[in-house]
Amino acid sequence: MSAKIIDISDAKERLTVEKIKEKIRFECENIIDFCTPDQEGITFFEFEKELWKLLSCMGCLYIQLFLMSCHNRSDYSKWSDTGLFYIRKVLIAGTIKTVFGEVIYFRTYQVRKNMIASGFHPPDIVLGLTRDGFSPSVISPAARVATRVSFITSVKLFNYFYGWSPSTQSVETSVSGSGREAGGYMEAAEAPEGDGDVLIIEADGKATPTATDEELEERGKKRGENKKGCCQRHRGKNKRKGKKRKRRKKGD
Repeated sequence: MSAKIIDISDAKERLTVEKIKEKIRFECENIIDFCTPDQEGITFFEFEKELWKLLSCMGCLYIQLFLMSCHNRSDYSKWSDTGLFYIRKVLIAGTIKTVFGEVIYFRTYQVRKNMIASGFHPPDIVLGLTRDGFSPSVISPAARVATRVSFITSVKLFNYFYGWSPSTQSVETSVSGSGREAGGYMEAAEAPEGDGDVLIIEADGKATPTATDEELEERGKKRGENKKGCCQRHRGKNKRKGKKRKRRKKGD
């Protein structure tokens, strides 16, 4: 069973508040019947997995009901009264991807006069819906997780908990967009109270010196002539002959 609402969105004439309410009541009865089976044979794991799908479909229906109700009671006069826009008679279909799944809905479209391909959807602006097609409850946790792990891992984690996830590119775009003002903010922000003193190291702090005085003395000697050898490996082996190095102990 898919979490996408397809069956009641094939024609916008059918997508009314009353039709969605009838669908919700019908699905509620199906869930009740599913939770009271007449025969045995289903495990709790199978029941829980299927119940999650049914509840996800119900969540999509409730969101669809909310969006349609908001559309019916919206007032677009503040744009139309300006004389700069006109409302298209045909409703425009749109999709929004929520934590329950993908929801299809219809809304009005206002076009700016004397301009080609210049318009907007007033219901989306009123409700605060973004053009990326994701609900805030989807993109916000996905972007937060991506700040802790890689984009690919964040997508896998989101898919593990919700059964689907935005694409890696969508998450990356959201993170980049959310953090575009971070650089300017950090430059203008003052240090927090009680942040403490800052330690400045002016010397080389890469590592502590480990060479002994004996090794330093050997390094300062003039190098002798290289003994003959067939290759670099054997020439180095001949050079190391006769030199006994003291093996370092643990802690030296």
